[in-house]
Amino acid sequence: MSPTNSRAEHSVPAKATLFCPDCGHQSRYDGDWIVVERAAGTHYRCPECHAQIATRPSHTDCGASRFFDTYWQAWNHGIRAWNGLLQRLLSP
Repeated sequence: MSPTNSRAEHSVPAKATLFCPDCGHQSRYDGDWIVVERAAGTHYRCPECHAQIATRPSHTDCGASRFFDTYWQAWNHGIRAWNGLLQRLLSP
């Protein structure tokens, strides 16, 4: 490996590095970030300026609630469409 490539590799941050868009702080995801656990998920905050960096969904949310929300929205839309058609057919 040439010296140019080794220097370029060292200047590139690791794939697991998070960056604060407000102050430019950077660290690995398991570094010095302030981690706040909530029911909706895990929030990562910058230790320097306290800006919210990222939010990871809760592990208990397997997407089932989003599936059912989408399902019921589609069901509701279908019922309304059929109701509108029925109203037009039955109106004098």
